[in-house]
Amino acid sequence: MGVASVSQTIQFILAPAIMISACAIILGGLLGRYAAVNDRLRVLAHERFDLIRAVQKGEVDALTPERIREIDAQLPDLLRRHKLDHNTILTLYCAMLTFILTMLVIALALQIDAVWASLTALVIFLIGTGILAFSIALTIMEVSTSQRSIIYEVKEISSLKY
Repeated sequence: MGVASVSQTIQFILAPAIMISACAIILGGLLGRYAAVNDRLRVLAHERFDLIRAVQKGEVDALTPERIREIDAQLPDLLRRHKLDHNTILTLYCAMLTFILTMLVIALALQIDAVWASLTALVIFLIGTGILAFSIALTIMEVSTSQRSIIYEVKEISSLKY
């Protein structure tokens, strides 16, 4: 294998490597969103637990039942968002794995110089691109619902009379 052949192999493998880098950049943002939703879920669950404990001890004020109701309304929506983020992250990792597989098949195709291997590499690359597109669609779904909990809480708090 000559220098020109090695150079050409590296060039062919760069397209999937760029896609892996793009996935990694997107993944960084998604992991941040996932952690934020996770933290919010834990805080609300802990707050609900503390409020229930206060109710059982008789240490409640007039707003305690209202706050428990608000938390109960928000938790299912946050769980759905958490699941969407989780599925999006797993899908994105699958896309990255597919692009790595593409790199290996490209290297194989260049070594054995077979048309079927080249077509296989193209198909695998396109599958990886489709998986990436699907993960972006999942992200769009999650982002489109992310404001619902905030709007609900602000409206509920604004409706309280003093």
